[in-house]
Amino acid sequence: MYGLDINFLNDRPEYKKDIPKLESNGLSLEDPRPILIGAAVAVGVNGLVAGGWLYLNQVNTRLQTDLDKLNGELSALDAKIKDLEAIKETTKKFEAEAKALATVFDQIKPWSALLGEFGSLVPRGVTITSIEQKEVAVTAPAPPPKSNEKENKKETPEPPKPTATLLFRGTSDSYGKVNDFLLLLESSPFFQGEKTKLISASKKPNPATLELKESNRTLAPEIPELPAVVEYSIETNLSPLGASELLSQLKSKGAIGLVDRIETLKEKGVI
Repeated sequence: MYGLDINFLNDRPEYKKDIPKLESNGLSLEDPRPILIGAAVAVGVNGLVAGGWLYLNQVNTRLQTDLDKLNGELSALDAKIKDLEAIKETTKKFEAEAKALATVFDQIKPWSALLGEFGSLVPRGVTITSIEQKEVAVTAPAPPPKSNEKENKKETPEPPKPTATLLFRGTSDSYGKVNDFLLLLESSPFFQGEKTKLISASKKPNPATLELKESNRTLAPEIPELPAVVEYSIETNLSPLGASELLSQLKSKGAIGLVDRIETLKEKGVI
C-alpha cells in the first residue's frame, strides 16, 4: 500500500558533492574582541557622561556660591539704601522746618520798624490816636488742578498772600494834611498802595481844652476857643514783601535783630 523510497545516493562516495565553506573574516562567535570593544565604548561613554556631570555640578556649585555672595552684597546694599532713604527723609524734614522757620522770620514786620515808619510819614499837624490791626482769616487752600489741566494750561503766578489790615484813626489840622498822609502811606514799601484808602474825614470840634492858671485869669478872663480839627480814618494793608526784601528799610528803622537773622538765613541758603 505504501512505498518506502530511500535515497542512498548521498551515502555513496562517488555522488558526494563538495559543500562550500563559509569564508571567515577573522572573526568568529567564539572571538571576545567585539564584546570587549563594545564594553570599552560603553565604559568610555559612561565616563564622558560622568565627567560632564561632575563638571556641570562643579560649575553649578561655583555659580551657586557666586549667587549667594551677590545676594549677601545685595542685602547689604538694600540696608544701605534704606539708611540713605531714612537720611533723605530726615533731611527733607529738617529742610521743611528750616524753610518754615525762615518763612516766619521773612513774614515778620516788627512794630518798632512800623512805628519808625509812621514817625517819618506823619506830616506836621497830623496825629494818630489809635491803630487797629485786623488779622487775615485763614482759609483752606484750594485743591491742586488736575493733571490734564496742568498740561493744557500755562502756569500762572501765585497771587500775593493776604496780609493784615491796619486802620488808622486820628486828627489833623486840615483836609490837605490828611491827603498828604494818605499819599505818603501809599508810597511806603511797608504798605500796599493799591489798598490804602481814606475811610472817613470830617470836621469836629477840637477835643483839646485850655486851662488858665489863677494868676493869669486877670489877663485873659475868657478862654479862647481852639480851631476845629479834621477827624480821619485811613485803612491800609501791610506789604506782601518779605523782610528779606526790606532789609535796608528795616535797618534804617532800627530792626537790627531781624536784619541779622535774615542775613544769617541768606548765608546758609535757607532764603
